Amino acid sequence: MTEEKAKKISPNVFDTGKVCPNCGEHIFAYKFSTKVYECPCSCKSSTVKAEDAQHAAEKKAEARKERFAYAGVPRNFADAKLNNYRRLPGTEAAYAAVKGYLLSRQENIKAGNGLILYGPTGSGKTHLACAVLNCALEDGYCAAYWCVPQMLEMLMPGGDEAEQQMILDKALLSRVLLLDDLGAEKSSEWTRKELTIILDSRWRENRPTIITTNLLPDEELRRDCGDRSYSRLMSDHYQVVSVTAKDYRRARA
Repeated sequence: MTEEKAKKISPNVFDTGKVCPNCGEHIFAYKFSTKVYECPCSCKSSTVKAEDAQHAAEKKAEARKERFAYAGVPRNFADAKLNNYRRLPGTEAAYAAVKGYLLSRQENIKAGNGLILYGPTGSGKTHLACAVLNCALEDGYCAAYWCVPQMLEMLMPGGDEAEQQMILDKALLSRVLLLDDLGAEKSSEWTRKELTIILDSRWRENRPTIITTNLLPDEELRRDCGDRSYSRLMSDHYQVVSVTAKDYRRARA
């Protein structure tokens, strides 16, 4: 900083007479009330900016870590993406649907649009669904993975109330939710009621839900979820896509 520039900034800015040993710039200071504050020279400003950038990067990395920890994506699908999805015959429609969804994900998430991927066990549905979830997490959204039979089992009466509330909150409040393996639970009036609460709440709040299921999207899905939930799932908010690939695990053998 030059003396001329200092005077333009404020008449309270003055040359201290000190010189930075690194960059050779004069050290200026300004007086505020009864206190005097030194202005950083160029090299100190660069150091401060670099430190600020590092702190911001660390904060961003920590927030990302917390989002993924909260989401609870299974370890096998923690790195699930479209570009590492093994496409077999029968996955074309689902792959195209997920790709289209992700290309317009900001608009889809804002509109509360979801996906229903249905097909036999081991056909690659969960990888595609987790690819959507992982992408939302990378974008900074609060998202959560919910294994339907496991979570409903944990919500059964008699369990730990605090833990149950946390499980339910994840389903109700996450911006993006993956309901994995819908239909694998033992269907009952109680499970239908819980699913209705979740799906109806998310539909009303425009929160997108991604669903994988072995059930056909007709009477099977209606019977498992109940009429009210089924009505939500068949609304314009959901794109229903079949996956007909053979079992991936057998295909690897």
